[in-house]
Amino acid sequence: MFKLVFIVWFGFTALMANNLLMHESSPYLKRHAHNPVDWHAWNKETLAKAKKLNRPIFLSIGYSTCHWCHVMEEESFEHKEVAEVLNKHFISIKVDKEQFPHIDKKYQTLFRAFKGKRGGWPLSAFLTPELDVYYMTAYIPRNGYGKVEGIIELSKRLGKLYKEKDKLKVALDTFSKAKANIYKTYESSPKNIALQEVMNQTVEKIAKQYDPENAGFDLGRTKFPEASKIELLLNIYKTTGDRKAFSMAEETLVNMSTRGIYDHIEGGFFRYSGKNWRIPHFQKFLYANAQMSLVYLEMYRLTGKKKFYTIAKDTVDLMECKYLENGHYYSASDSVGKSGVEGEYYTYNYTEIFDKLEKDGLEEEEIDEALEYFAIEMDGNIDGEFSHVNIMTEFAPSKAEIIKKYLKELRTPRELPYMDKKIITAWNAMMIKTLFVMAQYDESYLKTANERLASLLDLMLKNNTLYHQTVGTNEPKQKAQLEDYAYLIDALITAHQVTLDNKHLTLASRLAYQAKELFLEKGIWYMNEGEHRVRADFDDRYYTSALSVLLNTFLTLANIHDDMDLGEESKRMLGSHAHILKNRLEESSNFVTLMMREKLGVVTLKAPESDLHKYIKEFMHIDHPFVLRKAHQYDEYIACKLGVCLASAKNIKDISDDIAKMKIESQQKPKKVMWGK
Repeated sequence: MFKLVFIVWFGFTALMANNLLMHESSPYLKRHAHNPVDWHAWNKETLAKAKKLNRPIFLSIGYSTCHWCHVMEEESFEHKEVAEVLNKHFISIKVDKEQFPHIDKKYQTLFRAFKGKRGGWPLSAFLTPELDVYYMTAYIPRNGYGKVEGIIELSKRLGKLYKEKDKLKVALDTFSKAKANIYKTYESSPKNIALQEVMNQTVEKIAKQYDPENAGFDLGRTKFPEASKIELLLNIYKTTGDRKAFSMAEETLVNMSTRGIYDHIEGGFFRYSGKNWRIPHFQKFLYANAQMSLVYLEMYRLTGKKKFYTIAKDTVDLMECKYLENGHYYSASDSVGKSGVEGEYYTYNYTEIFDKLEKDGLEEEEIDEALEYFAIEMDGNIDGEFSHVNIMTEFAPSKAEIIKKYLKELRTPRELPYMDKKIITAWNAMMIKTLFVMAQYDESYLKTANERLASLLDLMLKNNTLYHQTVGTNEPKQKAQLEDYAYLIDALITAHQVTLDNKHLTLASRLAYQAKELFLEKGIWYMNEGEHRVRADFDDRYYTSALSVLLNTFLTLANIHDDMDLGEESKRMLGSHAHILKNRLEESSNFVTLMMREKLGVVTLKAPESDLHKYIKEFMHIDHPFVLRKAHQYDEYIACKLGVCLASAKNIKDISDDIAKMKIESQQKPKKVMWGK
């Protein structure tokens, strides 16, 4: 009997495991390992195979918690008739965008240049064996409608098109022209403009994107948190006192923290939502929660309003509770629950809750008041009869905390949505930076921050080689990308600023020069090393541009160490890409922050280490947007900018006053920003 069961099981497994993705480590690729589509991974062997067979490539880019990627798989990739067409005409390649962000960036950038709008996931591209695009789209439906072709019809047409050389050349030329325009603006050299004018234009351009009704920075149907844009607005406010900048940042953070893009029951932010923030796409990403926690902590520092701190703390605590294993953070959780319904883990049925609370002895009026507060409605506020929690009134009713506790208990037996267990160096570093910042408000987080940093370095930094990602505690094999260096250096600098432990600074400097050696070639920064190099850019749409983060760390290290080499590289990139301040200012928030730091000057406060620890609260409230700490052996406080020290004092109050004056003097000087080299 056992032998028969084994034979049946083995035969079933053999039938299911029918493509090469079963050998991959990426959770996203593994999810497609049993499709009848003859999927291949992106590697030298696959690309060589396409050339050898002279077959075009169907490239499908997505990630494991992508809703429409799942839809396309269920509608198309799981079906034999679709697989037959793809297998006949193409070498089909699956790419996990989180594993190969440079591949995704390459084709997303081309999509935007060709279509005039951003793409999304899944991204579907049809390529020659030489990797030249001749057709691109995003999600492809199973069945066509109107002018939209279904996947079978489209694949057949594009498979035949590849063999019709005249038509193929026309298609290739179209994308070739779009590609040529991608970096065209790099050659522009507009006139000079005053620093103050850049900040004014920044606020004006962001204001045009701003939704006055719901807050946030998109007037369309979808909103992303855009942490770097909020951070930039706060930097402008701290520099100039611009109340409009502050108001847009504060209203956005308030609305996000009361509406459904924030999980009011367990904490944490969903990746994006509809325009009014109420109904999110129920994915949670590590990077979004790390970066949003930082801006809430900064708003707490500026306003003293405890609500902002609570949001940050609950978000960090959620990541520690649900997204952590063996000292490392998972990358993301899916939106779809066990039964395949989006948001089922997070949503509630009105009648079920009402009946339970009534049996527990709560008065009908108390229940109604509390459920109204949480926006749990009789007819549901999402598809069907279920409601997603939003906070709809300013004042909490008396039973709100009791009911919130019950809502949390209701989730206990529910199964968490699928978790992508990739450990990504860049994203873990973002979270580690947030932990060190949290430690400035609550010392209990310092031990956790140090442990998480040590765990990440132990896993991902081997023999002076940094790695990009792995799954679980498996030995990493994929070398780091620019984003891993950028965010890890940033976390190490933050660790130094909080602890003043020079080992963090030493490693940060070593990695900075290593990044420069690996990713900078003939004046151009790339996202990756090796083959198929892709230019890095300053786009902050989804999370802060790795290149702008790296250049900001260069400027920080330059100021702490008086390292002119790193400082000059930041300055050079500001000059060669200054056209961004004119053409894409509102999309490149952290680049503008880099410009502000370079032009206003970063102040390094040097003092005895004991004093820097003793007066940490005073240091955090110095009236200058860009201040660093560095311990020295003298018994006085010295305030320096890059290459020059400008003030000294015997106590923290006097040096703080001197630094505040430096900000005023910097604003009064007629600084110019050079656009173009």
